[in-house]
Amino acid sequence: MKPLWQRWVVENPVFRYHLLGQTRLAVARPLWQVLAVASPFAAIYFWLAYQVATNGLPSLVIGLEIFALWLLAPLMFHPLFAMEFEKATWEMLVLTRLTAGQIVMGKFLSRLVMLLVFAFLFTPLLWIAANREFSDMTPSVMLLWGLKVQWVIFSWAILVGAVTLWLSYHLRRGMVAAAASFAGQVFVLFIFPIFWSLFLTLLQIAGAPDPSYLRIDTLGRFTWFFAWSWLPIAYNPIVAVVGVFWFRTNPDAPFLWGTWQGIVYLSLAVVVLWTLMVSVARATRKRLL
Repeated sequence: MKPLWQRWVVENPVFRYHLLGQTRLAVARPLWQVLAVASPFAAIYFWLAYQVATNGLPSLVIGLEIFALWLLAPLMFHPLFAMEFEKATWEMLVLTRLTAGQIVMGKFLSRLVMLLVFAFLFTPLLWIAANREFSDMTPSVMLLWGLKVQWVIFSWAILVGAVTLWLSYHLRRGMVAAAASFAGQVFVLFIFPIFWSLFLTLLQIAGAPDPSYLRIDTLGRFTWFFAWSWLPIAYNPIVAVVGVFWFRTNPDAPFLWGTWQGIVYLSLAVVVLWTLMVSVARATRKRLL
């Protein structure tokens, strides 16, 4: 039996269609239209590169990457299944000999490649900004710091994309799936931390000990991480990114901070995609893999 990567990517017409076919249709326009759309983005990108080369601003680059990737993920993944139902082409796809895994992973991986391209666009900007701003960091430490930041940001985008794809299949309406994905992100990133802060405040009013005693300088890097790893707020990707940024020059930085969150996000994405493949296999009576 052929390996999964060959069946899901190399020999998968779903992957080729969504990655190459739709992209070719999007750019198969008069040259002036393509330039009119691309020129403002190229100008903004080079202006931003000049600003970070002059002023540093790594926090600005990180913030822009977070905004771009976490906004693009729902927009990229929400129509993949919904458009099949809206355009009545799902039955034609079901009649093919493709497995459920090829259908799901072909759609998912095609958009993942596009998302990876956008992430690579921010990598040189982050490296330039870090070299300008962090004079106290050695190249090896700076490289590790940059990889951790990218790891957290991109792994969360993968999780958001997987969830959006799951919503696209089960809700069968692209805009509804996108709206649900955006609403979920707003709750996890902003609303839940507010409720968590309120919960901690109420605990202190009721006489509970102040959680600030769980400090890295008193517990040590290993104990501190395991003391906080069970708290749900530690898995907020913004908290994870801020933590990586805050501890960038600390030799006693929390053990696996940033790396662990990314592992959790990718593990959840695998679970979501697996349940989606199972759902497609059961509904279509196709082979799973």
